[in-house]
Amino acid sequence: MKIAKDGIRSIVKVGYDGRVHKTFRGTGREERFTNEVKVLKALEARGCEIVPRLLDSDPETLTIVTTNCGAPAESSISEERAAELFRLLEEEYGVVHDDPFPRNITYNSRMGQFCIIDFELAQILEDPKHRADADEAHRRLQWCGLTRDGRRKPGNQDALSVFSSAMGWADSASLCGEQSIDGNGLIFAVSDGMGGPAAGEVASSLVVRELRRFLPAMMGDFHGAADPEGLLEAAVKSLHDYVTRVGNRDPKLTGMGATVVCGLFYRTRVTFAHVGDSRFYHYRKGELKQLTFDHTYVGSQFRAGKLNEREARLHPRKNVLQQAIGGGCQFVRPQVASVSIEEGDWFLICSDGVVEGLWNKNISECFEDGDRDGESAEVVANRLLDWATREGGSDDTTLFVVHAVRPEVQE
Repeated sequence: MKIAKDGIRSIVKVGYDGRVHKTFRGTGREERFTNEVKVLKALEARGCEIVPRLLDSDPETLTIVTTNCGAPAESSISEERAAELFRLLEEEYGVVHDDPFPRNITYNSRMGQFCIIDFELAQILEDPKHRADADEAHRRLQWCGLTRDGRRKPGNQDALSVFSSAMGWADSASLCGEQSIDGNGLIFAVSDGMGGPAAGEVASSLVVRELRRFLPAMMGDFHGAADPEGLLEAAVKSLHDYVTRVGNRDPKLTGMGATVVCGLFYRTRVTFAHVGDSRFYHYRKGELKQLTFDHTYVGSQFRAGKLNEREARLHPRKNVLQQAIGGGCQFVRPQVASVSIEEGDWFLICSDGVVEGLWNKNISECFEDGDRDGESAEVVANRLLDWATREGGSDDTTLFVVHAVRPEVQE
């Protein structure tokens, strides 16, 4: 490991896998170790995204292991900008840093943002968002996956799957279910095949079935995973290479391809990746966000603000993909990112058949009704599917609805 800092109060090393190892030493080392662990857990529970995530801690050696938040930014950030970050930390997340200066700011190039580090003497205040404080954050998911054949052609070239990190991702779960994500991660994947009826169906089935083969087992609980976004990106690229090789070996499957959109849910965050024009949506407290952007010319124009939703939906080239898993693409650049999970959040993971039938306002309305009436993920999923196929329905329509529900109370 490379030594990044060798000081009186701690020694910091960065492993070859990117993880940061900080060992406390000197006066008050036990108290400072305990406090930093407590602060980082509280910040994760409160959904703070500008700090390291705690991966492991060892009270025997007084060592914590965290994600890597990038390079020191002391020379590139102004004192005013640094002050804004520390003020955000206190006002939004209820933590007062003991040393609020640029020397404790890093820049994470992957996330494109500044981050705050070193919390050994920080102070935890009452949560400004009035959520109950806890040493550990707890999340439970309820989900339902559905698919329906389109009218345009026989068969169904969409595919979907959900599987757990238990036993190294080999464990497939039911398409509808409920489970805690405190101890194991869950992956939800949707794929839309192309390349003719037979080849498209093979491609999408391979995508949702074989993705698990390229996921490192340590991604299940993120312990030891310093860069989950990078690992998921690598997994999708490996999946692309695999589907391409399978297609090249069989003349009947030459050129087959598929989209993929997947979300890895664990504890307080979901990390998602996508290639193509299948989508990932997030609904929280009345606000719907499309987290993925379509890998199409039309998608790039919409993202740049040159087309509105109506113009994008009616554009004749809306389904012409610039990237796909397989499909003759030389290489892919998956969109990969992560967001926090809060109790009550809804997520929609879907093929373009859903978007063919529903506008964003329709999707938002379904989740709004689910919140108002206390509906299950299965009820909301069926309403979305029925509405999408009623208004569209020419293409295969596939979706997962995922709901972060209240954890079960232990008696």
